[in-house]
Amino acid sequence: MRIEKVFEKNSYEYYKYSPTLLKPFYINLEKLTFKRRIRLIFAFFAGYSVYYLVKSGKYIGYCLVQSGKDRRYKFATEEDIIVGPYYINEEYRGKKLSIELLNYILKHSELEFECAYDYISKDNLPSIKASEAVGFKYMSDAKISKYSRALNLCEKCEGDYLVFKFQNRFSNTII
Repeated sequence: MRIEKVFEKNSYEYYKYSPTLLKPFYINLEKLTFKRRIRLIFAFFAGYSVYYLVKSGKYIGYCLVQSGKDRRYKFATEEDIIVGPYYINEEYRGKKLSIELLNYILKHSELEFECAYDYISKDNLPSIKASEAVGFKYMSDAKISKYSRALNLCEKCEGDYLVFKFQNRFSNTII
């Protein structure tokens, strides 16, 4: 189990956790559903890290960052990352902390990637607004398959999720 401090800004500390198969999170900030546990098992074999936001020693939020080589994301490549889910404790919501956490991951972390993707349930407006605030652009609607949990892109307004794309600041590719 490895967790290391990677950044500090405005009384917030950022930590990176390298999970194990049996301990997917360093600190569980929310209840893990069966679906989330299955997703984390798939993510473990593709490779993922958890970034935590900490203030005064209290873990207040996290963001999972996964390799794009996971076969469940056919639109992503090995040079890409999948960002999310991310979570902020209720008492800290409304302070734009998910934006701070995403900004660190996408623009200041050591991560090397071509593109970052985020998929969000259509009814999760706070997460949609946070993703757009850091520069994610709508790419497609999507559905998750029942058994393989693959994210399949679909025609506009047909999916339960929205897929967003962030072009890396160092990339020469145009969206």
